[in-house]
Amino acid sequence: MQESHFFAHLARMKLIQRWPLMRSVSSENVSEHSLQVAFVAHALALIKNKKFGGHINAERVAVLAMYHDSSEVLTGD
Repeated sequence: MQESHFFAHLARMKLIQRWPLMRSVSSENVSEHSLQVAFVAHALALIKNKKFGGHINAERVAVLAMYHDSSEVLTGD
């Protein structure tokens, strides 16, 4: 069985600061940002389905949002 570093890779998201070259009031890491994006994306998908007759898989949207910046572990923000 081949060893995978996938979860170690994802765990590093908390070590990557967002907007490292910009001044901001509070710092945020990529992991925090991705979770917040997942919350908003999930809520928007639910609103689309309930209020506008959409047929969006809200759970899939949330999962995609959680991983949307995972490449920044390698590239930085």
